[in-house]
Amino acid sequence: MRDGGAAHAWRPTARTGRLVAAGVGAAAVVAAVGLGTSALLHSPAPTASTPTSANLITVTPTLPLSGREISALVARSPDFGPLTDPKRRAACLSALGYPGSVQVLGAERMQIDGQPAVVLVLPGDRPELLVAVAVAANCSSVDTGLIADTTVRRP
Repeated sequence: MRDGGAAHAWRPTARTGRLVAAGVGAAAVVAAVGLGTSALLHSPAPTASTPTSANLITVTPTLPLSGREISALVARSPDFGPLTDPKRRAACLSALGYPGSVQVLGAERMQIDGQPAVVLVLPGDRPELLVAVAVAANCSSVDTGLIADTTVRRP
């Protein structure tokens, strides 16, 4: 037998395979650390959190009249106060989303949360409903000054 004949059967030992696997694993770890560091260094700066939802919460005043009191305004002579002028009242109603020609069924001047206001009672979407809107005394086509609104059933 020749000594050179066994050369073709040579295989790396298990120890060599482990060393290769360890080297590949170490290279993967180094690459991951490098990529992660690069991503952190080139990421945009953090933005400050602002409590925007708290700024959007508003408390709408309620109309200080009961449904019965609103219905009673229909039976009385309306007190339009600063909205006595039909053109100004029509402009206010249009700004509120109603036709300027809508029939105002009742009106009364009052103070709501310390502000001078006019409560206008309008017909609702259905015959059994009344809509009461409280607007600032200076209601116009530019600024309604809507303070409160409610819908009630006619008695």
